[in-house]
Amino acid sequence: MVFERFPHLMIGPVLATLSWVILIGVLAWVLVFRTRLFHRFDEVRFDPFFCALLNIIFVFFMAFMGSEFYENHKTAAVSLVKERAAIDRLLSSNLPSDDLKQQLNAAVKAYVQNVIDVEWRVNLNRQSSPAVEQAIGDLTQLVAQARQDCSGAGMSLCIDTITTSRYLASIDQLREARGFRLSLGSYEREVMRYLLCVFLALNAAICLLLVYKKDKRAALVPLVMYCLSVWVTFLIVILHAEPYVGIRGLDPGVLEQVLHQLK
Repeated sequence: MVFERFPHLMIGPVLATLSWVILIGVLAWVLVFRTRLFHRFDEVRFDPFFCALLNIIFVFFMAFMGSEFYENHKTAAVSLVKERAAIDRLLSSNLPSDDLKQQLNAAVKAYVQNVIDVEWRVNLNRQSSPAVEQAIGDLTQLVAQARQDCSGAGMSLCIDTITTSRYLASIDQLREARGFRLSLGSYEREVMRYLLCVFLALNAAICLLLVYKKDKRAALVPLVMYCLSVWVTFLIVILHAEPYVGIRGLDPGVLEQVLHQLK
């Protein structure tokens, strides 16, 4: 929602959820005590059970969103580990010459460097980088050229079938892990769901104030306590909404380790 417009701001989710909660509290107070919409409840007692029911609906909806966001966050962490594992397997490939090993290291270095500098830090894993695609193409072309040498005179540069299959399997896993990373980074978060959360929290806040409709001073403390609880709930859920952005966002530390080793 609002915080997604400023993805590089680490405390964006904190400020966004705080602004939502302040808006909910102020709007509920104004509607209950400053308008005539709920004037009837000056004489009629509001049933607290209905307030509890609306809060239960709000909690279930937040739990549904939170479980989805947490699962995406967990999948992002697993795919990052798989991407690192695929790179390690490529680097440990048993190539027949030092020249091929140097080409492999150069292609892997180009891949990791552009993933960190472009896809991760600039694009926030929402868009792919042509340089990364080129590096994957170079890795595939390397083994393809070595297999062609098996039918020529340079038999010393030939890669056996087992090494080739393992090498290509590692590239496939690298593509798959990168695809998961980009798909999770570009996953569309529906604004309507955020608006529904705010609406349900506003409804519950209005019901809470209606319980204390006859005493404004008594209503203030429960409203503040409720808004703080809603803020914490919002924050826990929203911090997992973007797996690569914010305080809880994943960092490419495992890939930076590979880059440091290659340098």
